[in-house]
Amino acid sequence: MNRMRVLRLRLYGVVFIAVLALLLSLSVAVYQQVFTPAVRIELEADSLGNQLDPRADVKLRGLLVGEVREVHADGTKATLDIALKPEYVPDIPSDVRARLLPKTLFGEKYVDLVAPAHSVARPIRPGDVITQDRTRVGIELQQLMNDLLPLLRTVQPGKLDATLSAFATALEGRGDRIGDNLTRVGTYLHRLDPHLPSMTEDFARLADVAEVYGDAAPDLMDILRNTITTSRTVVEQRDRIASALTTTAGMAATAGDFLHANGDRLIALGRVSRPTLELFARYSPEYPCLLAGLVHEEQASEQAFRGGTMHITLEVVRQRGAYQPGEEPRYADRSGPNCRNLPHPSVPAPGVHLNDGSKTGSSSPPPGVSATRAEQHAVGSLVSPVLGVPDDEVPPVATLLFGPMARGTAVSVA
Repeated sequence: MNRMRVLRLRLYGVVFIAVLALLLSLSVAVYQQVFTPAVRIELEADSLGNQLDPRADVKLRGLLVGEVREVHADGTKATLDIALKPEYVPDIPSDVRARLLPKTLFGEKYVDLVAPAHSVARPIRPGDVITQDRTRVGIELQQLMNDLLPLLRTVQPGKLDATLSAFATALEGRGDRIGDNLTRVGTYLHRLDPHLPSMTEDFARLADVAEVYGDAAPDLMDILRNTITTSRTVVEQRDRIASALTTTAGMAATAGDFLHANGDRLIALGRVSRPTLELFARYSPEYPCLLAGLVHEEQASEQAFRGGTMHITLEVVRQRGAYQPGEEPRYADRSGPNCRNLPHPSVPAPGVHLNDGSKTGSSSPPPGVSATRAEQHAVGSLVSPVLGVPDDEVPPVATLLFGPMARGTAVSVA
């Protein structure tokens, strides 16, 4: 009896364990939807499909139509085993495409089925293979997700979430104020819009000015360094500067007293000197050539007496007549400044018309005086006994002086 009882208890234990294992297996099977009818298809995706977890949602236009059962990867692409709910299969065309999108910015990903707008394809069937969306929008969205993943890893979602929570807490209860501020900003921008062309031009000019200052920066820095030296010198010499300012103040007081006592005299002096200064100012263009002529005259004088002997060019001029009755000597010429070919005047000097009170009003150019070799020989024969030199050693100046007298012409030396 005892033996039968022990066997019965052991059998009950085995049956209990088998029932527990069966219930556990049924629970796992129910969780894995083994007894739920499903249409199994495959999705071929790129490496981003590796980030999908089993049991990820599969949606069509936001409606949950299935789930991901398994994910297989071969290093270059991922193959997803998708189970679709049978009641939604008639509404899913066979040319459907898939996008792998996150539910939220930091949430898990799901498969979004995208059907063409006007698809005429048959409904999807078990065993069909669909591909990832390769349209322009799909590729750009996929690229965005690929670029977003490293960014999300860098910003540390936990810290970002804490920051966003703190930001939300700070903004809580301030919506009306923020709305009013945004309205004011919109009003300011509306008023600012007509001035945008002028602002753009100002910014362009600002860039030019900044470029000029950039080029001048080394010189400006040199000026600042020199200013430091100057400031240090001023500090070191402050006692002398103070003394100089004190002396300047005393001199200014003395000058003030002098100007107060002699102000009228200085004004009268300026008034009297004005005509003379105006005359000097009128003839100011003549000063450079006059001074250059004086310098040239000095050089010519040195050449005329070089070697202790006088070297001159003798010019015979016509005798000027005396003033006639009714003529009064005066200097009324108003021709203005004239260099008269200074500093290199013409030889002989040309005739110049002057308003000097005479009726002729000018001095005529001198008549040309020249002597031939025959005249020089004849004059030399006459003058050589007087000078006590041979005929061929009579100086040319004797020919110029005695030649006109021999012809009956008056000679004067000016």
